[in-house]
Amino acid sequence: MPHGGDHCERSLNSAVPEKSNHRALGKDGAKRWEDLFFPSLFYWELEKLPGLTFLLESFMISPRPISRTFPRGDHVYFLFSRVKYMEVSAFRKSLEKIGGSPFYPGNSLQILKDGHPAFEEVFREMEKARRLICVEFYIFHDDETGWELAELLAKKSKEGVRVYLVYDHLGCISTSSRFWKFLKAQGVKVLPFHPPQLWNLNLYFHRDHRKLVVVDDRFVFTGGLNVGDEYRGYLRKKLLGWRDTGVKIEGPIARAMRETFKKIWELCGGEKIAEDWEAKGEQSGEGISSLPMFSSSRRTMRSLRQLLQFSIRSAQRSLHLTMAYLIPTRQFLIALLRAARRGVDVKIILPGQNDLRLVAYVSRTYYQTLLRSGIKIFHYQPRVLHAKTMVFDGTWSIVGSANLDARSLNYNYECGVGILDPKVGDEMETMFQQDLQDSRPITEKDLFSWPLHERALGSIFSWVRSYL
Repeated sequence: MPHGGDHCERSLNSAVPEKSNHRALGKDGAKRWEDLFFPSLFYWELEKLPGLTFLLESFMISPRPISRTFPRGDHVYFLFSRVKYMEVSAFRKSLEKIGGSPFYPGNSLQILKDGHPAFEEVFREMEKARRLICVEFYIFHDDETGWELAELLAKKSKEGVRVYLVYDHLGCISTSSRFWKFLKAQGVKVLPFHPPQLWNLNLYFHRDHRKLVVVDDRFVFTGGLNVGDEYRGYLRKKLLGWRDTGVKIEGPIARAMRETFKKIWELCGGEKIAEDWEAKGEQSGEGISSLPMFSSSRRTMRSLRQLLQFSIRSAQRSLHLTMAYLIPTRQFLIALLRAARRGVDVKIILPGQNDLRLVAYVSRTYYQTLLRSGIKIFHYQPRVLHAKTMVFDGTWSIVGSANLDARSLNYNYECGVGILDPKVGDEMETMFQQDLQDSRPITEKDLFSWPLHERALGSIFSWVRSYL
């Protein structure tokens, strides 16, 4: 029996009796159907196509087989009614349609675990910059890591490279004005995102939570890492930084991510960034296909929510989340519960040590509901966990800046990338299993072992959970 959940089991049980197939199949049975339909991929290998049944339901196509199942080794193929010439790329096309952006093929990709290797790659690529550097961070501290990056940006600016930097005003509220004055004096173009305005205080509630670096329209870095010693690691003290994940991508997706930065830059009042992209000819399509994911308006925020909900609902075997903060909205909570109830292996790794304790207290108010539905929750123990990654069925992976909470999905400007690739999925799964070994499983008994004041605070502030 393949991994298809209860839905697939119902499909098998509802198959039309074989009497209705004699006229169509003839003596050679399945062989004749293969000759007729296999070139158009009318058969589906459910283990390699996550979310097929959800797709069929979404397009109001009945998944009831009109003939029977066709066994091949350990896999089972289905022949679906009213599904004509549907390609294997249906899941990918649905992601593109919901996300509002195409997949960009021909990229090379590297998953970067933890801050030290991530910043080493960022510094290395910035040193190679010849034309353009775009930097956008929610937090940009003026500590050892911040000053090292600032000096590198100043150096590249003096070499004639155009350097643009957007920082979030609230996230960088503790960064000294001397730091920004230094960068501006060196020719770096710096703008704050949504500084306070007395005539529009509501605007200050929407923050730029992105972590993005684009170099020469060829290199992109994004993920959960901000600029600071706690993310990179304390080099002088020889202490590890927070547990975080980033992704380095080289290829065509870089230009799409730069266009995303360009919109933010102009929104902040910056002058138009001149086009000087060096065309490199048509891409061969080889390499990894990546989907840019971002939110900067009500429409794009809605698209991001719908894409994540679609990914959760499409999962058939496994759904592995690593989140710094988890305060799901009602729609996401329902999607997670339904995934667990249909047999999907749902595991969530959350911080055992949290930099925002109040958020952790509110997050715990969801634990009982999640645990009773079969969802497994783990607390990462060694250090603060700040990563934001999702892996669906070991094939579809998301790395970015968004947490699974209302603030990220309804108010913040976020960015990330989606990768539909089994090799990358395997790498993400391996990393998830490694983190799982350093995590402690949470049980219902733990819910009552936490101090009373923490549980009380969690309950009280859960009334304003959408704003945390």
